[in-house]
Order: sequence, then C-alpha cells, then structure tokens
Amino acid sequence: MKKVFIISMLAILSFGASASPSTQKPVVIQIQDSFTQINSALSCSIVYAHTPMTSQADYYKGVVYERYSALVEQLVLSGQSEEGARQTAIEKIVMQTQTIEQQINDTKSGGKTELKQLLQQTAKKNDCVHYANN
Repeated sequence: MKKVFIISMLAILSFGASASPSTQKPVVIQIQDSFTQINSALSCSIVYAHTPMTSQADYYKGVVYERYSALVEQLVLSGQSEEGARQTAIEKIVMQTQTIEQQINDTKSGGKTELKQLLQQTAKKNDCVHYANN
C-alpha cells in the first residue's frame, strides 16, 4: 500500500511539474518527447525484469502507462482519433519491447557476462538509476 501511495504521488508530482513547460512546446515536440520517455521507461522496466530488482520493473511499468496516456492525449490533440492514437502508441510500445527483448535474447547466447554488460549499458543509456549505479 505504501509503495502504491509513493508511486501515485510521484506520478502526480511528475505530471504537475511537467504540465507548465509542456504546454509551451509544440505538440509535435511533445509527441517526440513522449516517445523518448516511453522508450526509456520501457527499457528500464525490461532491464529490471531481468534482474533481482523486479519491484523497480513494476515501477517503470507504471511510468510507461503514464507516458502512454500522455502520448495518446498529445496524438489526439494533433488530430488523430482516440482509437488511432491508442493504436499508434501501442504499436510503438510493442515494437520497442520486441527490439529490446530480441537484443537480450541474442546476448543471452553469449553468456552471463555479455548479458550483464548489455543490461548495464541499457540502464545507463536510459537513466535506470538503481541498476546503472551498480
């Protein structure tokens, strides 16, 4: 329960903190930023899913959902139907997930050391702070 409260508060604060600057950016830039943020959170979620820190994976799944919702809203503002916007966002998430999982599967055949390096590089690239600092 405490974890849900903390995640909820972080989501609210994150949304509140980003509301003001995001309204000043053109929708196209906001959409690109949302894609980038989704990719980063999704990468972190997958990295943590392959480590003992699975609770962090759950946190980043929540971030992915939050960013997904923002992306859908931005796509609707750009003129897409809500159904089309949801489909676009889901396709992007599925494509990114498949790409990352394929990299992990390809690296697994190389051994534990290569997998650990890939996870650490991905964590650092996407600012997955808990894992990147190890």
